Amino acid sequence: MSTLMPHKMIDNQPLYYVDQGHGPVVIFCHGLLASSAMWQGQIDKLSSQYRCIAIDFWGHGQTTTVPDNTQNLQDVAQQVLTLMDMLDIGSAAIIGHGSGGAIAAEVILQAPARIHGLVMLNSFVGFEPQVNCIKYQGLMAKIANEQTISAELAQTISGLFFSKEIQHLSQQDANLSTVVAQFNTQLTTYSSAQLAVLLNMANMAIFKRDTLEYVELLTLPTLIAVGLSGYLRTALESYLMHDSIDGSQLLHIEQAGHFANIEKPAIFNQHLIDFLSKVNFN
Repeated sequence: MSTLMPHKMIDNQPLYYVDQGHGPVVIFCHGLLASSAMWQGQIDKLSSQYRCIAIDFWGHGQTTTVPDNTQNLQDVAQQVLTLMDMLDIGSAAIIGHGSGGAIAAEVILQAPARIHGLVMLNSFVGFEPQVNCIKYQGLMAKIANEQTISAELAQTISGLFFSKEIQHLSQQDANLSTVVAQFNTQLTTYSSAQLAVLLNMANMAIFKRDTLEYVELLTLPTLIAVGLSGYLRTALESYLMHDSIDGSQLLHIEQAGHFANIEKPAIFNQHLIDFLSKVNFN
């Protein structure tokens, strides 16, 4: 059984999070169908120098509910800022994966003086491409109709989240094989009540607003990372954000998919450590 994480009441609902380490604060925002657990490999490396806060967003991980007034990712970003206030965190760097990158961007747009560094992993802050919307809506409709994520559907989803080389890589790496199996199991254990909340968050993520038109306001140090063997995000999107965000750094990770930080932790962690070492947290 997993250990119950700490939580704060945000808009009358419990929001769970990991709080590990000491020092300048780094906030981790997972994407759709993931949880704070996806960042453990990064937290283990950073927590000796940084205070790591990894959130379980509404409907994900140990956070099973959602406040009634949560309508979009801008609301979720405001809730992240509220959590920061409750934890007495004045400023931080923020790391977002997938739709968590869009949440991170919204946090910065709402409170630019409080965020001093941004990392986006397999994220895109523009409108979701129509082909992706159709694909995601199909998956979400199947979950809604069945009120569960079957083992077969979990394997389909897992195939999208990990790289095209995952079968070969997992045969070489027993730990990676275990991670894939754990992700599949996690997907099948959601209750119907939690899935309803998760689907609500999915709708917010799929139909997020286009913040690409506001990226000129993102003047903070930024690292854009993308796995080159993924199915959900493209290198072209990373180039577009890199070109749009002045002074940003670009990292392409080979033989890695949507969970590039898990499949290639040594590469991602080293670039993350180097990036954070140059962030002025004051």
